[in-house]
Amino acid sequence: MLTPIVLIASPLFFALLVRVGGVMVRNVVAILSVFILMGLSVVNFFSLPNTLEISIPHQSHYIFLFIDSVLLLYFLWQGFIKKHKLVMLFALVQIILYSIVIYLSPTLISNDILVDKISSVMYLIINIVGGVIIIYALGYIEEENFSRCKKNKFIAMLFFFLSIMNFIVSTNNIEIFFLLFELTTLCSYLLIAYREDEVSVQNSLKALWMNQIGGVAILLALIVSIVQYDTLYFDILISNIDESYLLPISLLAIAAFVKGASIPFDKWLLGAMVAPTPVSAILHSATMVKIAPYLMLKLAPAMSGFVSVTITLIGTFVFFSASLLALSKDYFKEILGLSTIALLGLMMALATIGSEEATKACLVLIVFHAISKALLFLQAGILEKVNHLKYIDDINGLINHSPLVVFFIVIGFASLSLPPFGAFIAKFMAIESIANEITANPIYVLALIFIALGSVFLTLLYFKVVTKLFAKDVNSSKEEHQEIPKLYTIPSFLLLIFLVIGIYISLEMELLSNSEIIVPFVLIAVVPLLFATLVFKKAHRVKEYHCGEKDELQLSMYYFDIPEVYEKAIGGVGVVAMVLLVVGVIVK
Repeated sequence: MLTPIVLIASPLFFALLVRVGGVMVRNVVAILSVFILMGLSVVNFFSLPNTLEISIPHQSHYIFLFIDSVLLLYFLWQGFIKKHKLVMLFALVQIILYSIVIYLSPTLISNDILVDKISSVMYLIINIVGGVIIIYALGYIEEENFSRCKKNKFIAMLFFFLSIMNFIVSTNNIEIFFLLFELTTLCSYLLIAYREDEVSVQNSLKALWMNQIGGVAILLALIVSIVQYDTLYFDILISNIDESYLLPISLLAIAAFVKGASIPFDKWLLGAMVAPTPVSAILHSATMVKIAPYLMLKLAPAMSGFVSVTITLIGTFVFFSASLLALSKDYFKEILGLSTIALLGLMMALATIGSEEATKACLVLIVFHAISKALLFLQAGILEKVNHLKYIDDINGLINHSPLVVFFIVIGFASLSLPPFGAFIAKFMAIESIANEITANPIYVLALIFIALGSVFLTLLYFKVVTKLFAKDVNSSKEEHQEIPKLYTIPSFLLLIFLVIGIYISLEMELLSNSEIIVPFVLIAVVPLLFATLVFKKAHRVKEYHCGEKDELQLSMYYFDIPEVYEKAIGGVGVVAMVLLVVGVIVK
């Protein structure tokens, strides 16, 4: 029964342990700690009753208040010393709004911790996928030019982050949720800037001020909830919500869109790709951004009418537009970031619908996306550290000297877009769920179109990468197979095992019929095989001759040059949609 409390507290203890000692001691302690957290999350999943409610002693709330106040003052200080006006502005706004929240005294109280099956699923993602990434980070951080203290601190911060995430998916108190939301923002800020170069610092400040918009939205929702419904607890707010006054729900949804880096808030996540790869993997793809669909799932029972339709349309539009933008990019991490933004949009749309099938599809997508994106980001780190490659154009013929990395990349992309993986099944279920809503509201046709087009773009993205991996370049120097360190390969194999387990569970749950999964899988799997054995087996890139002079030949696969004006237009649509979500509720 106390497993959630242990999951919240123990990573803090592990964070202290890994701060001291040499490489061997730190690595042993970290790996043991990871497996303890994995075991606890599995035990909790199978032993937890339908819900678990725990009340935190009232005196503890003063500690949360103190931490929150110090944190907001720290953000203000950072904006001042870094001379960043937006950081200072949003910090000041939050300080004012938080003071109002403290002044107001709601009388309707509930339990501060409420753990349900969705929370238990999130524990699995946070501690298993996040734990695997920490094991990977043990080897990765040794490649960085940091002091021993700073390397150990990096691992400690990742454990600290796991503690925050375990807490945020457990809390029923919106005020505590706000504190934890801001602590995830703090983690992003510190870890993006970890290399301390100018680009890293600037991108960390961008992440800071954009995520503070989410903090402002939560505080406004808190004020409205206290004034209108006399509570700061999720369960009381949701059970007493007036369908004609969903403003606090809309504001909390805005916070979810911010943390999920939905367009127009996507710039902070794309800028975060300058951080060390484990940061991109654990914070900005596999776990932290899952706060967005998790919050939507929590709020779904209170959503209806205008709010539900609007959020669904925004989510599916983000899925479509981010998938399209990913096709125009060449930087590997940026491609991964945009596909993350796209699938988060789809998760939030599914969560908002609230039907049993849509909720199940959302959870399947959350789990598979976490595993797949972690696997892909781990390979991105290997490409940078071992192969010294960052761009798709540079991975031409990677199969010739890093076949294992190619294998994991192919599996990673396939698991996001092709059968028999859960992401494909979830998208199939999403189409069915949206189609069922069309009879009640024809505007859902737009959402269905966005999902269909976005799915096509993500599949094209898969083939765009795969064709480059199997191509050859006759002008490149022949390289022998490169040895990959064990701390890089073992986490990748662990994630691969989790994918296989996920496929087995999906088949056991009969989410789709066997023929719906196996037939398209066989057809699609044959294509890369044909490329490798027939089409590209004897194919080479060569230089053309014109009057005896050589011309450079660039081979690109599925590159779409999207004009900047269209990218700005997509961002503009995102801004308008967010404004309509809030204004529409107020006007109504």
